[in-house]
Amino acid sequence: MLAVFISILVVIFGSITGLITILVVMNTIRAKQGELKRRKEILLGGIPAKAVIRHIAETSSSMDGRPGVRMDLTVTPDNESSFDAVVETYISVLAVPRFQKGSEIDVKYQVIGGKKIVEVAEAYIP
Repeated sequence: MLAVFISILVVIFGSITGLITILVVMNTIRAKQGELKRRKEILLGGIPAKAVIRHIAETSSSMDGRPGVRMDLTVTPDNESSFDAVVETYISVLAVPRFQKGSEIDVKYQVIGGKKIVEVAEAYIP
């Protein structure tokens, strides 16, 4: 009788743990999809601007063979004052020479919740 009770507890515990894991994974996937959608919307409908790379560093991540980079930028919109932004994105290996400290790149940005969110025009977004 005790063995049956323990077996039932193990099955219930395993089921609950599996359900929690599935919910966490689904929530993470949904959040990533929302982030990718937001990034694409900025690239499609954002305000174009130029940015100078103040600092660039490779991150430990990559996507589809493209290295992840973290860039500290000074963004200069056409009719506004410049502002600083930090962008983490993925760039093509072929584009790496264009992304050096001091280089000027094309970006797009949107104001979301009072904060300016910047995306690099040549960024890779699946």
